[in-house]
Amino acid sequence: MMPKTIRELADEFGVSKQAIRKKLDANFRVKYVQTVSRNGVQTLVVSNSGYLLSKQHFDGGNSQKLGEKKITSNTGKTSINKIELLNQQLAIKDNQIKEKDEQLKSMQKLLDQSQQLQLMTERKIEEFKAITSKQSKHDNPTLNNVNDLKQKNAWWHFW
Repeated sequence: MMPKTIRELADEFGVSKQAIRKKLDANFRVKYVQTVSRNGVQTLVVSNSGYLLSKQHFDGGNSQKLGEKKITSNTGKTSINKIELLNQQLAIKDNQIKEKDEQLKSMQKLLDQSQQLQLMTERKIEEFKAITSKQSKHDNPTLNNVNDLKQKNAWWHFW
């Protein structure tokens, strides 16, 4: 897109050249306006980024589309369509937060179940160890008697 003249901007936005010039304050001119020679005549042109800023300004202010209502707040004019869009985005975000809450609840439930299973497993292991140690004492009485006999028959016992 080529830089546009003040007349081209005025025609495109449906405003007067004076309105465009009023918008072109010193700060705006330094950043976005250049002087070029067209057909031997020095002409002011607005760069593409300046054009976009001007378009935002004039579309938001003077020209209203049919069926679009404007409201005024402390921050300036805001279109109802923008508010509706923001409300939709807010509703989407609310739904996402609800989904995340549900995911957190299910993860917490799974964690609790896992901890309970771990505790039950540890109890079963302790019970199994207790049972096996009792069985080993009852199953090998001869081994215990042999140890007792070795101590009784030890040679130092006679000294």
